[in-house]
Amino acid sequence: MTPEEKVGQLFIVGFPYTEITPELEAFIGKYKPGSFLLFKRNITSASQIRELNLSLYKASYRYSQLPPFIAIDQEGGAVSRLPITPAPPNALALGQTQSPLLAEEMGHQTGLFLREVGFNMNLAPVLDVVDPYSTSFIGVRSFGSDPEMVRDIGVAYSKGLLKARVIPTAKHFPGTGSLNQDPHVTVVENKTPLETFKKRDLVPFIGYSKLGQNIAVMMSHLIYPELDSSREPASFSSRIASDLLRHDLKFMGLIMTDDLQMQGSKQVLRPEAAALKALKSGSDIVMLTWSFADQGKAFDYVLKALQDGDLSAQDVDNKLRRILRVKAFANVYRKDPKMPSLLSGNSLTSRDYASLEDEVLSQNLKTSLIPRNLPQIKAPRKPASTERVCAASPSKDFLNTFTEGTKMPSVHMQSRTGSGDIALWMKKHRCTALFVGVTGPRTARQIRGLSPEHKSKLIIVNLGAPRLFPRSRGYRQVIQLYFNHTDAGRKIAKYREEILQSSQGTFALND
Repeated sequence: MTPEEKVGQLFIVGFPYTEITPELEAFIGKYKPGSFLLFKRNITSASQIRELNLSLYKASYRYSQLPPFIAIDQEGGAVSRLPITPAPPNALALGQTQSPLLAEEMGHQTGLFLREVGFNMNLAPVLDVVDPYSTSFIGVRSFGSDPEMVRDIGVAYSKGLLKARVIPTAKHFPGTGSLNQDPHVTVVENKTPLETFKKRDLVPFIGYSKLGQNIAVMMSHLIYPELDSSREPASFSSRIASDLLRHDLKFMGLIMTDDLQMQGSKQVLRPEAAALKALKSGSDIVMLTWSFADQGKAFDYVLKALQDGDLSAQDVDNKLRRILRVKAFANVYRKDPKMPSLLSGNSLTSRDYASLEDEVLSQNLKTSLIPRNLPQIKAPRKPASTERVCAASPSKDFLNTFTEGTKMPSVHMQSRTGSGDIALWMKKHRCTALFVGVTGPRTARQIRGLSPEHKSKLIIVNLGAPRLFPRSRGYRQVIQLYFNHTDAGRKIAKYREEILQSSQGTFALND
């Protein structure tokens, strides 16, 4: 390999097109990037992304004689770049099932449809240990607040991806904790004590490291003074990337940076200087996704450093051995012809996937119904048959599936719906129990203005972030589901009797 070809393999790049344009073709021909990361801006449909990925694959072979990594953020929930239906559950919903078996099968099914449209790397799972009730920027992207559970679910999900020959990329090493500052927009410092890191944040990554060679880890841009007194962001810290991850945790896979054009990186170094420093600190692949000009400068800057001896040629060769070894594992572009297609348009047609998603929701709900605190005295239960049950939500899916086959009063909440409107509607329909499917902050604000009398009749079904309803706050019940599944209403209706008869005021993740 020429020096130019070697340097190209050290980069994962993005671009703003939905097809290979002359500008993109010229860029690939000149710099020979080894990997590509696609976002929603690149995707219009399943058939289009399949053609784009095939074109990227052919272009890489044409100019470098090597297959590329073609990566995507398909974590589940809001961080799902592919426009598929039904949408996959978020990480917290998967974590709440507390089932590594379900997590592994979800990873496998995700890997199968990623493969079908040409991806061989997924920038998931998120192994950050995060309190779901905090204001962390990670939020429901984390499997939860228990380190061992995050480890078990994350490792199982990664095994499922590997079964489909898709490379998992765990993030964000060495862990973000429950910080609310986002490194996408500013420089963030994590002051977590060393002992806490060992007992909490590193536990999932230690388990993940045991999966072998064909895996990847993404570095955080946070500063960790307890892990590196030089206060370098983790992406540029040899103490964190080389000493801690590669040596202490015995990690054998690929080390990748997060986007070096994020503010958490750009405020510290220019992109080209950041790329070189990250490579010298221990990363195998550096990420730049937003500017051909910055990407070109970074390629040239790293190439000059290699030619001048500022970047060790032996170190680069070691990186290349790891990269090419993993590419050899992932380079099965065409799927088994005996396997039926999993997609029809943008809809998943896999019965296995549909069954799995339904089971995740069922287990999620069952776990939600475990009371956080057992009552000291068992309160008398009111027979559900005497209740006048009503429903309200901004989600038509929730309302339609919850009231399916009944004449139950229901109201579609809109932005102009006020607390007074809800109270009048409840009075008009004589509601003794109102199930409210909450999808986000707007709906939460609408019902917070209700009087204590009306709140006491509300059964909140939280389909959004846990922090919207950290406590019962006078509501009859709060059920945490964490994600807006199209079938959530039907599942809640299935357990309606148990919910109405329960003496508990709050249900939540059994942590």
